[in-house]
Amino acid sequence: MKSKFIFIVLLCLAFIAMSSPTIAQFGKLKDKVKEKAEKKVEETVKGKDETASDTSTANKKSTEEPASDTAKAQSTAAGASEDMSLYTKYDFVPGDKVIFYDDFSSEEMGEFPSRWRLDEGVFEIAKQGGKNYILCTDKGSIRPKIATGALPPKYTIEMEFYVKGGEAKSHWLFIKWYDDQGQEIGNFNLKDKFRTNLRLLDKDIASKELSAPLSGGIHTMRVMATQSTMKCYIDNERVANVPAVESFKPVDFGVYMDPWLDEPNNPMLIGTFRYAEGGKTLKQQLDEAGRIVTHGILFDSGSDKIKGESYKTLADIGALLTDNPALRLSIEGHTDSDGADDYNLTLSQKRSESVRTYLIDNFKVDGSRLESKGWGESKPIDKNITPEGKANNRRVELVKL
Repeated sequence: MKSKFIFIVLLCLAFIAMSSPTIAQFGKLKDKVKEKAEKKVEETVKGKDETASDTSTANKKSTEEPASDTAKAQSTAAGASEDMSLYTKYDFVPGDKVIFYDDFSSEEMGEFPSRWRLDEGVFEIAKQGGKNYILCTDKGSIRPKIATGALPPKYTIEMEFYVKGGEAKSHWLFIKWYDDQGQEIGNFNLKDKFRTNLRLLDKDIASKELSAPLSGGIHTMRVMATQSTMKCYIDNERVANVPAVESFKPVDFGVYMDPWLDEPNNPMLIGTFRYAEGGKTLKQQLDEAGRIVTHGILFDSGSDKIKGESYKTLADIGALLTDNPALRLSIEGHTDSDGADDYNLTLSQKRSESVRTYLIDNFKVDGSRLESKGWGESKPIDKNITPEGKANNRRVELVKL
């Protein structure tokens, strides 16, 4: 009797296991989980000095990306957001259409980055703290493989870079622009962890020291430009604001890196790179299409906690709702196709709820004016087969009700 009972229990357990969602989705889910596991786990660490070995740093992506089921523990309560008090003067909004995106996750260690062009120097793919970077071991320059020609009327550039904490010597880092003859006509640079400079057409336009030297970890250089204006940022601090740029007509841009020394324990590294075309204002989008598509509301991988860099976009949405008391919106989250379908659906729903809660709490918007919906990967606006396509699909939309 006892043996028969044990047999029945084991049979029931086997039946439950075979009917689980994971087994039911075995084909696609197995491939997705395998693909996701093969990707490098990336987390952006800002403002955190490294007193232990650099390889022990936990890194987070600064750009939104849905995560696999293994990241479920990172999800937070709906409505949670980072402290945005440091971002109240931060007015960077990323471009809506991604033209070039690279996080080097598919590259081979030790090889030259396949989606970049070499001007000069020695560059290779290296890993630091579980994340892939471009490593420069000898000063030189590289450029992303993009179509050359007049840059868009409005565009943004975002580039992560690594800083060794403590007393480590500082590397020099430049974003450079080139004319149709291949000559450098401008650059935005960072030196010695705190000195910044914007130089256009052989003239220093803006030079500023950061409020404090950068601590160990991952930081970000950003540029927001039009045909006649330019703003530059290091993390959340704006370091250049040029209201009128005359006769500056670049057709290409790239990165110049100058390591202090080729020191194994102080590598010069650049991380995730995003170049996007700007677009219409939120109101223009809403008036013309009845919906707003934004890539300016950011989350860490696998999390529904809104990142501080989202402040400007959220403030613009809040102002739009305040100025139009009759406006009602459906806040809708979307992911790319990485990760399991059901997980992406749940994550996108939680993210849309976080945005809804933030707007209600911080702009006193009546909750009846806002709905939230998660679509996961089911409504792509671009192909999920390229890094740029996936980056375009990771978005939040606000649909007029």
